[in-house]
Formats: sequence, C-alpha cells, structure tokens
Amino acid sequence: MVSDTNKLPKGLICPLVTPLKMGDVLDVAALERLIAHVGTAADAILIGDAIWGEGLALSAETRLKLTCATLEIAQGKWPIFITITSDTPEATRALLANSESFLERLGYPGSVFWVDYPIYYHSNRGLPQFYAAMARDTQIPLILGNHPELTRKPSRRIKHKNIRTSVLKKLSEIDRIQGLVFTGSLKRSINYHKAVRRRPGFVFYDADEAAFIRQPSSDGVVAGGSNLLPGTWREIAESCLNRYEVQQQYPDHVSQIWEKGAMVQELYNLYAANPAAVMKRMLHVAGLLPNAQTASSTPLTDKSQNEAIEAICGKYNLI
Repeated sequence: MVSDTNKLPKGLICPLVTPLKMGDVLDVAALERLIAHVGTAADAILIGDAIWGEGLALSAETRLKLTCATLEIAQGKWPIFITITSDTPEATRALLANSESFLERLGYPGSVFWVDYPIYYHSNRGLPQFYAAMARDTQIPLILGNHPELTRKPSRRIKHKNIRTSVLKKLSEIDRIQGLVFTGSLKRSINYHKAVRRRPGFVFYDADEAAFIRQPSSDGVVAGGSNLLPGTWREIAESCLNRYEVQQQYPDHVSQIWEKGAMVQELYNLYAANPAAVMKRMLHVAGLLPNAQTASSTPLTDKSQNEAIEAICGKYNLI
C-alpha cells in the first residue's frame, strides 16, 4: 500500500495522452511505449487527465484499466498522478475506491497521488466537508485541480467556475490535500498562494505551459507538450525553476533555452484549442503512437490542422 507520507514531486509533470483503439479501448502496448518515452525526462506522470488524457470522455471501466495498466508498467519507477474526477461525487469516490483497491491487491511499491477537479461536479458550498469525508476514506494524498474551462459545458450549471479563495483556505487545512494543479489568471494564482501560506509544503503546479514560461511557479508545470518533447520540456522546466544555476551564467545556455521556448510556443499555439486530438496526431506523425485515435466524444482534428501538424513536425525534424 502506498504510504500517505509521500511528498509531492516538483518539476516536470507529464499529463499522458491515453492511447486508444477503436471503440475507446485502451491500447496497452502503445501506453507502455509512451510511458517509456516520457519517462526519460518526467518527474511524474499524470494519467486520465481531464484535458490531455480525455478522462472525462472515457468510461469508468476504461479509466480503471488505464490505472491498472499504468501501475503495472511503471512498477514504482515514477510517481503516478491519477485523475479521479467524474460526473458526480458518487462516481468520483467510486473510481477512487476501485483504484485504491487495485493498489492494495498489487502491493504497489511506488508513489501515487489522486488528482481531482471538484468544481466540475460539486459546487464550492460544502466542499471542505466533502473532502474531509473523502480524506478519511483514502490513505493516498490528494491534489486539487482548478480549471474554469471544465465548467463551461451547458450541462454544468455551476455559479462559480473556480475554487473560491476562502474555500481553498479551508481545504488546505485538510492534511491529505497536498497541492493544486492550477489554470487561471495571475491574480487568482496570487490570491491562492496567499490562502495557503499557513500550510507548509503545499505545492502549486502550473497547468498552462505558456503561463509557466512567462511566470514560472515555484514547484512545477503540467506540460502536455512533454508527451512529444519530454527532454526539451525538462530543460525548460529546470531552467525556469532555477535548477541550472551554474549553467544559466553562460550565454549559450540562455540562448538554447530561448530557442526551445520559441519551438514549444509554436507547438502550443497549434494544440492549445484541441489538446488531446492534436497531440495524438503529432505523436502519430512522429511515430510514437500507432494511430491518432481519440475518445468518441473528443473533437477530431480537421484537414487544416493535420496539414499544420505535418508541417511543424517536418520543420523541427520530428518525423
């Protein structure tokens, strides 16, 4: 069983795309190859992500298979973040319980953390109480997610699109909750940091690559682009987080980081509007995935996007 004393890793978190076959069936062989690819550079691997991993578009059965397959492949080599967010509080807690049951049977030797975007299925009202109960049901640390775009679907009738600052302050008092994956404005980010200032070690991850490059957090980045370019993103993350204090003194190092930053910005501009589908097409063009199959409800890439993907992969010798 995974200990609740695990400390959250810092640095590069790769939100893995979910390799699929027709009918939203998990492609385990492709998953293993992709984990080996990103594992050369990632500090942690995030699966079933609401944006990149299409977690909300997959069945609970497929998501549980994804968890089981990932843990059997990883064997403790990397910290694994598992997104449990579902359409309802009951479904979210059921996915957590089923995943944790598998962990116990497997006797998993590595670090595991739950990731949950609560405002997708739960209002701010009563959220601290909800998580206090959830924390009693698990021995695994929790990471909250804040992403206002997830609540903009017509079926999501939620007044507030973000975790309220006052609510986050109360949530940070729950020991099991150890961090936040953040997407939003700089002002909200500053307010969130203030809200948890009395909680030592509370970790913030930027989930917007462009925002991270402009204004890095102190802890790390959830970078979907690292599915394709894990080594490049590791260098950018380490540079932004000041891990290369000696190398940064040299002009050639700074120049290389700026060049790589320009490349990932160009890629970001292409996949930002439809992350999972465009990234899967890029990975397929680069020979890292056998197909670009997405979940049935994920919008497909169009002809112009496919042409742009071919062009940019050719430009940077990714084919």
